[in-house]
Amino acid sequence: MPTVQLIRVSVNDAFTADPSLFDKLREGATKAGIVKQSFGFGVEEPTQLYWILHFDQGFEPTESVWPTNEYGNFTEGLMGISTEVTKTLLTFESFSAETIKAPLTEITILTLKDGAKIEEFKSVIDPFQAGFASEVPTSWAVNSFNDREVFLFAGWDSVETHAEFNGTPEFLKYKTDMSKFMAAPPKMRHVKLADHLTSPIRSSF
Repeated sequence: MPTVQLIRVSVNDAFTADPSLFDKLREGATKAGIVKQSFGFGVEEPTQLYWILHFDQGFEPTESVWPTNEYGNFTEGLMGISTEVTKTLLTFESFSAETIKAPLTEITILTLKDGAKIEEFKSVIDPFQAGFASEVPTSWAVNSFNDREVFLFAGWDSVETHAEFNGTPEFLKYKTDMSKFMAAPPKMRHVKLADHLTSPIRSSF
């Protein structure tokens, strides 16, 4: 099953002064074998950097070896560009690449009630996915570090397109059904992602 690490970084002044510090981390991850990466900033929170690492190259996250001699300590490098870092490991039953190739990616965190069962939640979210597959690419997974959190990825053309969809009777029905499992309102953000392989590495480091 596809495994993705989502790293959310609240960037600091050091990043603003020299964005190539993040490029160095991207390049180090590539040297560690993590070739497929996406990254971008939140639309609602422009100082929030989202970095997505795809572990589909034949090894698991625990098997990845950071090239410390060439790129220094990974954690120190990450903390050097941030005021806060949150790491999430997500294992998907299937992952739609269209969710991150779209002009805009929705990343929503759904917090389940105590006692809510993933199997029961699947009975609502899976038909939702299937029913809108031709219109909206989606993928979802449980946070490996917190089984009360479900992460939903969706691809949109724009914020306006998403808002229009959210107003449809079909979506509102699923929203009502899913709310029965929720401990709190969903936390939703839009992110404009870039593909690591087609985004240049700045060489000032």
